[in-house]
Amino acid sequence: MVKLLTADEEDIRRLGRERKTLIAERIFHVNRIKGLLFTQGVREYEPLRRDRRQRLEELRTGDGRMLSKHLKAEIRRGLGRLELLLTQIKAVEGERDALLSCKIADTPTRAAALLRIRGIGPEFATILYSEGLFRT
Repeated sequence: MVKLLTADEEDIRRLGRERKTLIAERIFHVNRIKGLLFTQGVREYEPLRRDRRQRLEELRTGDGRMLSKHLKAEIRRGLGRLELLLTQIKAVEGERDALLSCKIADTPTRAAALLRIRGIGPEFATILYSEGLFRT
């Protein structure tokens, strides 16, 4: 007999799944920005750095020209989407951490016990607990 998940158990799984989707979108946008710049001969730009917008203004193509205004505008819009994703990822991770700290404070659960194992962080503990170890 298969045990059906409760609404709360299914809701806990949602955090890990949403984070996974957001991370995939972040990777897509970073690769797109890097690809646009690579076609112009720019290889050293990192869109995830804090000074990404300032560095964009200072970039020069491989032959020393400034980036074209339309390319810069497209990259700025891409950076806006990327910054939104970074904010959303931070919010989801905050919810996950609050859930884990709440469980640790109330009663020691398997998810909290997993955090005490060396080498297991909050993301892996949450995924392992919610997707694999949720049954008794």
